[in-house]
Amino acid sequence: MRLFFALLPTPAQSDALVAEVAPLVAQLDGQPSPASNLHATLRFVGAVAEERLAALREAAATVRTRHITLDFSALEVWERPQILCATAGESDAARDLSERLTDVASAVGFSPDRKPLRAHLTLARKVRADVARNLEWPRAIATLRVRCERFVLMESRRGEAGSTYSVVDSWPLYEK
Repeated sequence: MRLFFALLPTPAQSDALVAEVAPLVAQLDGQPSPASNLHATLRFVGAVAEERLAALREAAATVRTRHITLDFSALEVWERPQILCATAGESDAARDLSERLTDVASAVGFSPDRKPLRAHLTLARKVRADVARNLEWPRAIATLRVRCERFVLMESRRGEAGSTYSVVDSWPLYEK
């Protein structure tokens, strides 16, 4: 299983954002991300054997933090992965959660990716760099405020039509 921790917009937010950027995705000749796939990755864990999943879940269940709000206010094209994404400003709370998840996963024997958090929602893949280079970036969008009360463990599955993501488990960010 390929697993990662993430924060999720609501289904209505995802639907609205995908609809808003559809003309731009078409202009970039990109492969649109389904609204159900939108997420902000906190920490990529990698391949996890089924028999190790319980240890990861138990470690994640110990993590609590404060309320997290992500404000996605710009669109960017990242050439290297060839994606169109909505980007959020810095969030100390999200960064702290990402680091805490790295610590607890490492403590139980996993080797999560340690890239610094750069909160984004991937809206399209395989965008044409030659087209993107002729457009202005970043592009401002009406701020999409994602208020999070839970974080999730997600599985990534690759298929012929691209990757699909599903929630494996979720936990509250804080005790009420």
